[in-house]
Amino acid sequence: MKGYLPDLPARWCVAVGTVTWIGVIVGLGSPIGLGLLVTTAAAVGVILWRPMIVLIAFCALGVGSGWISMSRTATIEAVELPAGRVDVTFKVAEDQSQRSYGQGVAEVTFIDGVDWGGPRVAVRNLPDGVTVGAVVTASGVMSDGVRRVRDEMVAGTFVIDQVNAAHASGNPIVNGGNAVRNAVASRYNGDHVGDGLLSGFLTGDTDRMLASDEEDLRRAGLSHFVAVSGSNVALFLAIWWVVTAPLSIHPRIRVLVGAVGLTLFAVITRWEPSVIRASVMASVLLAGGFFGIPVDPWMALGVAVTVLLLVSGHLALSVGFQLSVLATAGVLVGMALVRERTPKWFFVPLFATIGAQLAVAPLLLVVFGTVPLLSPLTNLIVSPVIAVTTGVAALGVVFAPAADVARLGASCVMWVAEIAADGPQLGAAATAVALFVGIGLMLRTIRPIVASVGLVLLLVAVPWSHPWPEVPIVVALDVGQGDAILVQDPSGASLLMDGGSDPRVLDAALRRHGIRTVDTVVVSHDDIDHAGGLFELVSGDRVGRLVVSEFSPDTDLIRSAHDAGVRTDRVRAGDRIGVGAVLLEVLSPARRYASDNNGSIVLLIHGVTTVLLPGDIEAVGQRALPPIHPDVLVVPHHGSATTDLQWLERTVGPVAILSYGPNTYGHPHPTITGLLDSLNVDVRRTETGDITIPLIPP
Repeated sequence: MKGYLPDLPARWCVAVGTVTWIGVIVGLGSPIGLGLLVTTAAAVGVILWRPMIVLIAFCALGVGSGWISMSRTATIEAVELPAGRVDVTFKVAEDQSQRSYGQGVAEVTFIDGVDWGGPRVAVRNLPDGVTVGAVVTASGVMSDGVRRVRDEMVAGTFVIDQVNAAHASGNPIVNGGNAVRNAVASRYNGDHVGDGLLSGFLTGDTDRMLASDEEDLRRAGLSHFVAVSGSNVALFLAIWWVVTAPLSIHPRIRVLVGAVGLTLFAVITRWEPSVIRASVMASVLLAGGFFGIPVDPWMALGVAVTVLLLVSGHLALSVGFQLSVLATAGVLVGMALVRERTPKWFFVPLFATIGAQLAVAPLLLVVFGTVPLLSPLTNLIVSPVIAVTTGVAALGVVFAPAADVARLGASCVMWVAEIAADGPQLGAAATAVALFVGIGLMLRTIRPIVASVGLVLLLVAVPWSHPWPEVPIVVALDVGQGDAILVQDPSGASLLMDGGSDPRVLDAALRRHGIRTVDTVVVSHDDIDHAGGLFELVSGDRVGRLVVSEFSPDTDLIRSAHDAGVRTDRVRAGDRIGVGAVLLEVLSPARRYASDNNGSIVLLIHGVTTVLLPGDIEAVGQRALPPIHPDVLVVPHHGSATTDLQWLERTVGPVAILSYGPNTYGHPHPTITGLLDSLNVDVRRTETGDITIPLIPP
């Protein structure tokens, strides 16, 4: 491998970054951290054969950083927020985003006139135009509940009723970043299907992208292009230096101007982990030029990882940061392997792409469960298109005709993504074979015949499609905290009851079962964790009809269906719904209830195996149901204590499904799980993945 590895100083920087990372994992209390520490320390000792005091020192610093991060989390969990109506003064630390369910992050300075030095809180209902750095005084309701909003741990949520005062940030760099971000959002405001993608290219803001488009990008292996990274930093710096040319005549002044530009770009892209990694790497390269120290990319990567992990230990477990570092390392390895291969214009992007995809494949497998087989090919095809499109899109912010050209490029990218999204997705075994094939294609030391054999094995191992079930099935989809029940009939007919809260999560769940369009969508009631995920599905020409309760008011979802031309049917107790040969009987509601939960549509699925889907129905509604003893019961309201225990004991059959994810509501309640355990019920939980129930034994 001589000639493929970086020089010794760079190796030391990479080794320091590696042991720092492992030290942080140990400090965070991960059980695998100690094993990684011992293994890596031994490997580094063999490779470097030098005194290891420096590595031990940085590992200890990493442990300290991880411990501090963990302690900070424990402190946040112990904080008691003043709940109820309060007047709050805060600085906006993170914008509201659909990716965080419409929440932003606030750094609170005063609560009811009293200094607050505690942790940050989530904030909702920020008015338009109030963005990062703004200082706001508002009245509203505060509730506790520790959670993560994007990568930020918050102690509770502040819901604004009235804004009393709002002032922009006094920091010129923050204001400049906000101005650029607003200009991009104003130009690419969602009027064109490619606008969301172009905003992602330029600022990392994907709020305007449809969930289905984001899932297409992920399944095509292209989602990293909207996680702004190194190429975007390079493009921005090039534009920045052109704009600031009069200030950048002297090389050292040019470096300082570049550092200001990197800070500005971090504000524009809202400190995404990939941007921070790329910006710090660029800063290391600039600093090397300033002080006359030669710095290669490997050194910059090692230093950037070390610095960032010592400053923010939580990044060690951030998937975005992990993917960014691995992809960068893969690109550097691929570039090193090109060496004398020609033509360079072909092999440089090919090896860089393959290297990056091989590096991130194991992590993608762990996080998403599959790896796109076509990812290297799609990256090779669209990378030059995206490079040109991003540059033209930047020009389009100030020159409108260029924006139209950029939209054409974005449409081409989405066309490739949509085609590739239906391509093979590799499981664990196929990914292992793909890694072997990829390495074989890149290293001449592995004979082509070996790679060819691996390629044949790969073609055998790849699941080319999602086979439609041969018998009718019911699938309780894992959509996090919420309900989403899928019914599939061998005829190709499908029904979805509820969709969780997040359109992106729902779309990914449906894709796992080969579904892009749904014949019938039933919304049990209007709670966000049942109806929130359905909006894009219903409004995106992907639904045949929408079924709601006869007693449901005209909700936003019903209005969205009407605007999209989707037929809406209203049902009540006694009605029936067909899904191919599968019959679903509506058991409730028979009347209007004061509680939306009790007014949930309740469905009984008939088959050799019967399944009861009760939505969030509570004790009052449960007592109005006819006596029923299904084979499978989806426990009402995610296992909440609002269920009548006597009804549950009379109704539950041999199998019960608890549909929930990480939450602060206490779902499922111990009284419910305790009763099910005492009855020897087979309890299955969507928290661990999708649950499939055949209605007719195969």
